[in-house]
Amino acid sequence: MRTRFFLPLAAALFWLSGCVPYAQMQLEKGAVSLQLETAQSRLEAVALEQKRTGFISLYLTQTILKTKAGNLLVYEEAELDSNYEFRQTVARTLDIVFESFQKRRVASVGGIEAYQIVLPKRGVLNLLVQERGIFNLTLLYGMSNAQLKQMLLPLHANIATLIEQDVITLHNTDEAILSKWDVIKVRFYPLVGRIPRPFNGL
Repeated sequence: MRTRFFLPLAAALFWLSGCVPYAQMQLEKGAVSLQLETAQSRLEAVALEQKRTGFISLYLTQTILKTKAGNLLVYEEAELDSNYEFRQTVARTLDIVFESFQKRRVASVGGIEAYQIVLPKRGVLNLLVQERGIFNLTLLYGMSNAQLKQMLLPLHANIATLIEQDVITLHNTDEAILSKWDVIKVRFYPLVGRIPRPFNGL
């Protein structure tokens, strides 16, 4: 588990220093975009369905998108109540939520990380993840290798050699959502816990 007592101060120092550029992953009308300073990439995709789920402290929005190539993407936002924090690292959270066999980080740029995650009996899932402060985790998955490169290369990302075989592309909306968030993982694993408060007793 990790603590985040110094994150607000660290974030402020990071912002003031301006030394490291910070990327943004956003769902726009008709596309998903990545922005890093003046560099931008867009993958055109229209929203088909959206699902919202709550786990008391965590609110999950899952949007299924369809690209021009015909495959589906899933854009997920996990947002926490302000009294809670994510207790695991991003990498460990992915292992838990996707129940993955193994994973490879293939790129990192401006706070956005790209992974190839091996799912048992399914294949290799391409995924982008961004942690926004202590309250939000955003995922995008289902891209082909070509689409993953299309998103990352304009941001001047260095991409490791990608696994080419058994890459998962999604085509059925009923089977597109591959993450497995549930109350057991969120509350009792735990993925999420209350933010420690200073003791004000005498």
